[in-house]
Amino acid sequence: MFENVALGRSCSDEEYAELAPQLRLKFFEAQRRCMERKIPLLILIAGIDGSGRGAVVNLLSEWMDSKFVHNHIFWMESDEERERPADWRYWRRLPAQGRTAVFVGGWYAPSLRAFCCNELGKHGFDVQMHHWRGLEASLVDSGMALAKIWLHLDKKTHDRRLKKRLENRQVHHFTPYDAKIAENYDGLAEAAARAITLTDRSDAPWTIVDAADANYRNLAVARAVIAAVDRGVSAADARMLRLKMEEREAPDDSAREGIISTLDAIDLSVGADHAGYKKELAELQAELKDLTYHAYKAGISSTLLFEGWDAAGKGGSIRRLMAGVDARIAHVIPISAPNEEERAHHYLWRFWRHIPRAGFVTVYDRSWYGRVLVERVEALTPREDWSRAYAEINIFEAQLAAGNNILLKFWLHISPEEQLRRFKEREEIPWKQYKITDEDWRNREKWPEYVRAADEMFLRTSTDYAPWHVIAAEDKKFARLSVLRTYRDALRNSLKRARKAGKNK
Repeated sequence: MFENVALGRSCSDEEYAELAPQLRLKFFEAQRRCMERKIPLLILIAGIDGSGRGAVVNLLSEWMDSKFVHNHIFWMESDEERERPADWRYWRRLPAQGRTAVFVGGWYAPSLRAFCCNELGKHGFDVQMHHWRGLEASLVDSGMALAKIWLHLDKKTHDRRLKKRLENRQVHHFTPYDAKIAENYDGLAEAAARAITLTDRSDAPWTIVDAADANYRNLAVARAVIAAVDRGVSAADARMLRLKMEEREAPDDSAREGIISTLDAIDLSVGADHAGYKKELAELQAELKDLTYHAYKAGISSTLLFEGWDAAGKGGSIRRLMAGVDARIAHVIPISAPNEEERAHHYLWRFWRHIPRAGFVTVYDRSWYGRVLVERVEALTPREDWSRAYAEINIFEAQLAAGNNILLKFWLHISPEEQLRRFKEREEIPWKQYKITDEDWRNREKWPEYVRAADEMFLRTSTDYAPWHVIAAEDKKFARLSVLRTYRDALRNSLKRARKAGKNK
């Protein structure tokens, strides 16, 4: 792949002095367009050791308004990064609308190193590349401009620079020296060629730059970033056109009228043994306290989310569950309308921020499923965005489930009649009045639309690794006990698998 790249391209100092000011102006203009159009810009800089990645980062900071640029170096994982899914460290640093982030190495660096050093086979490497390609597709589809730049050197130049670097290791070399990859030119080049082939997309292409000559390299990098911004602006214009057409051609859902819902199959007549409720609740909470302690020691985290109808009892179930977990390792995240900072990022960003560390417990009172529920029904999000969200959510949850994390999704179900009774009760009881709002009554009028949205959500996001647990909540005590039993069983099974895995080592 790189045979036609490292051809000794160069740019004289005189030519650079003429071209650089012109290109720098265009570069600054590209950043301004991103800010005006609220387009997040992500610049990913990777390359052969000695190709000048640090110098390129400095150039970007010099040529752009540095107040709105954040550089991120992923040299070593911190403890809190190791205790979460691999994507967490990248998601939390993604740029907001109108801002720029520079990732040095980015998500490719760990995979390239592992493959180059024979710590990861071809199949595993290809799986990771497929994952990164999917992540980039999600980011670009959500409106991000993405520039992916590989700085390349021929072997002779690489070896010469490596020798010089080793002779002056104490002089301004911030990057930790890694002999396995720094000295394995052929292995890294092979890994990079495979990665580029697997992840090159028309809307997120790689730009391969001959980095032997600094002048040529700088100009090529600037042009690549400008081209990425042009793609982002064109995509934003096309998106606006599609949205206008969508508004004129709103789909007709009337054909779904009369179709039986998944929720219709739920038996709402079931109830708890009220006489023995307090005793069983106390026993379950005591067992949860013991199990979550052992899960903490084993590094098994838990992510639990609650969805369902207004007044279905989500808050009451969460309180009973949290009473069985040590408060030092658990917290509840109430989800409401996103704030200004959250709206400026990809919708999954605010949920990634709260993913628990190994052994900890996070409970979401409502969740990322708002994308395909309230945002869909209330037309807060365009159809093309919430339609794409099902696949994005499945990928997100697969990462959680694969990371030694218990993931439980609860839908608390009640009938419209029971909801009405509870709404009226809230209006009549002073200490419950804060729970009922005009928005609750308005949402109730759209019950059929929410049923259709929930049906599609169950169909498209109930997976082997993250199935939905639909809980009959007409009887609040039954629902609370059902939630605690489900979590208890999941903890038991996870700890059992962990013990078995430990014995097999």
